[in-house]
Amino acid sequence: MPKINVDFDKCTGCGTCADVCPQSCFELDSEAGKTKVVNEDECLACRACESQCEQQAINIEE
Repeated sequence: MPKINVDFDKCTGCGTCADVCPQSCFELDSEAGKTKVVNEDECLACRACESQCEQQAINIEE
């Protein structure tokens, strides 16, 4: 099962990962102003989030 790692020091809460993820593994935490992983079990390891994150804050481990 893939493991989604988000570097919250780099994350700007832009929401790109939530927009590109086909499995809705991410959502924005408006209180913290960051992205949070909500459906990690659904991750397909397609790496769309990883490749589209401008801050390089996401890493997928298989």
